[in-house]
Amino acid sequence: MDTIDMHNHFVAPEVIAFLAREGKHFATRIVEREGHRFFLIQEKAMRPIDGPISNAVARIADMDREGVTRQAVSCVPFLMYPDVDAERALAIAQVNNDSMAVLAAADSIHFVPLASVPMQAPEAAARELERAAKLGLRGVEIPPKVVERQLDEPDFEVFWEAADALQMVVCIHPFEAAPSGALARYFLGNLVGNLYDTGLAAALLIYGGVLERHPKLRIVLYHAGGALPALVGRLDMGYRLVPECTKAIPRPPSTYASQFYFDIIAHSRPMLSHLVRAYGASHFVVGSDYPLPAGLAHPVEEVKALGLIAEDEEKILGRNARELLRL
Repeated sequence: MDTIDMHNHFVAPEVIAFLAREGKHFATRIVEREGHRFFLIQEKAMRPIDGPISNAVARIADMDREGVTRQAVSCVPFLMYPDVDAERALAIAQVNNDSMAVLAAADSIHFVPLASVPMQAPEAAARELERAAKLGLRGVEIPPKVVERQLDEPDFEVFWEAADALQMVVCIHPFEAAPSGALARYFLGNLVGNLYDTGLAAALLIYGGVLERHPKLRIVLYHAGGALPALVGRLDMGYRLVPECTKAIPRPPSTYASQFYFDIIAHSRPMLSHLVRAYGASHFVVGSDYPLPAGLAHPVEEVKALGLIAEDEEKILGRNARELLRL
């Protein structure tokens, strides 16, 4: 059976070399700690450089051990850089996409590439998505917002049109290098803020009419859907009671849930089991966040522990991802 990990990250050597030269323009520098190299972003967040995060061959033994046959690889989320100027954002996206295409060409058995695009310049993002599709990339990773601009705002429509026309699955992944206020404490920017940002983005895509205008669009919400599963009922309540909500879209928000897919990174088997029952196995894919420590060490085991019927288990382990990636 083809088991596909839809949420994992890779930094190509070409991207490392690019940031070694240009990192000052991205508030990113390379530092060394105890013999290992790291990216230091905004002098706050550190991400590893050495090992399987940047070595494709080194990943294969881990995949074999865990029963993962393919990874749909995306960049480490800070590399999306939604806060830099558009020209530089496009430059690093192109380096990343070119290197992802090379990776997949060298080993299409193990790796399926996902693109990144400069979302702060939606027209350029649409063009780069078109170029990435021609290179053979099968989807795109984007942030849940662009600084304080939200993905349902009118100027992003050109990007959604391109993603729809190209049948490129869109994977939403949050990242905040320097969260503020309470989210700066106890790693809550990751533990709480990431889920909030994803849930808010999904709610805006619903009420902003993006899914209504693009019914064939498919969106993967990493981290088990973020906060969206907890919000759906309240979004429906707003549709019933709030005129602004009722006028925004022609049907209840929950009816758009079929366009969302979730990965399995819930860090709670009872919660994951509940989500699969609530939304159906057809809307879940394997995710691990490999090789970062906040992910799942044994993603296939997480799926098998749910005790699903064979058909539903097969859907989550690979069939759904194959359809999303058009393999």
